[in-house]
Amino acid sequence: MAGSGKIRVLIVDDILESRDNVAKLLRFEPGVEIVGMADGGQEGVDLAFQLEPDIVLMDINMPDVDGITATTRISGRLPNTSVIMMSVQNEPDYLRRSMLAGAREFLCKPFSLEELAESIRHVNQLAQANRRVVVSGVDPAAPTPGGRKRRAKIFTVYGLKGGIGRSTIAANLAVALRQQADTEVALIDGNLLYGDIGVMLNVTDNKTIADVVRNFQTVDRDLITDILVTHSSGVKVLLAPPDPQVGEQVTTEHMSIVLQHLVTMMDYIVIDSRPSFDEVTLSFLDHSDYIVLVLTLELTAIKAAKQYFEVADLLSYDNDKVAMVINRSTALAGITPADVEASLKGQVVAKLPEDSAIALKAINEGVPFMQSSPLSSLSLEVGQLASWLCNGGQLAVAETAAATNGSSASSRRWMRPVGKLKVG
Repeated sequence: MAGSGKIRVLIVDDILESRDNVAKLLRFEPGVEIVGMADGGQEGVDLAFQLEPDIVLMDINMPDVDGITATTRISGRLPNTSVIMMSVQNEPDYLRRSMLAGAREFLCKPFSLEELAESIRHVNQLAQANRRVVVSGVDPAAPTPGGRKRRAKIFTVYGLKGGIGRSTIAANLAVALRQQADTEVALIDGNLLYGDIGVMLNVTDNKTIADVVRNFQTVDRDLITDILVTHSSGVKVLLAPPDPQVGEQVTTEHMSIVLQHLVTMMDYIVIDSRPSFDEVTLSFLDHSDYIVLVLTLELTAIKAAKQYFEVADLLSYDNDKVAMVINRSTALAGITPADVEASLKGQVVAKLPEDSAIALKAINEGVPFMQSSPLSSLSLEVGQLASWLCNGGQLAVAETAAATNGSSASSRRWMRPVGKLKVG
């Protein structure tokens, strides 16, 4: 994408009215920039080579060079440009030929702004993930002088939909890990633009990840120790920058050097991520021992989880390191956890009950429910999740024995391994 951060789009359609209609729709999308319009396939190819847009919206039936041929030429020359095919002909043969030519999606005319915008965002996310730059020369697993011999386990709490409780789970999971034993736990607010961890834990400090940016050339173990804020639970917190403008300056290099030091200082690192496939978030996912994939019993959240698996497949992630967690699992939503498992063809390893009274009170008071309501079913389930993660997908011996003796149905569920998670 261009420096503006917008998705750059080229529209190719031989019918003027159709081009104008698509352009009018996209004017309502602030994250999209129309960089050109072409009235035929050959002009579309020429403009694509010249402009190198992120997305080409390509009509399939054009008189000079049709959309299939144009897509083949663009895909062969511009690997970072994705084509979305448009047609009034919603026939399987058109779809098949479009995909073989290299198109990433197929839109049937007429379509709504929501359908068009969602298609553009989805295709662009997949493309960004596929062409991401892997930071070379910095290995977060590499030991540093004076560090521990063992490497900390990294758990990234992730989800592509907002409002699913990702930050709440990350904060309480960190506290639960700290409570498991006498362990050192770090919690990173990886939502660099709009992080909420400081509010949820009621910790404020002038020291944030921004200090790493300002002192990048001299970052060492002492600096990392100095900018960590100690929560009342004993969890060490690395706060997000104070405003989005500063957050945008944080790069994968900055976060990689942070992880390089933290993995030698801690036993566990929990990362609260943002709902995105930006480079920094992808770096977190790359280095995670487990990705705690959060979703709720909403179709939009389930769809977002499917999108994660699509990208994970492109990135060759091992799905054995995914821990699917359903938040608010007891909500009367018309969809059950079993439906989610069937849809995603994988196993849910944690089902956190709906308890808005406890959860909202914890957020508003800035005290994690693992501390304020340690015996609540919500806290017990998060504690079980922490135990499961600590033991590589298994319960500790004492907990396993309790589950075998039938102490609770929820405990028995935790004895199952994750298994392969594949989306079909």
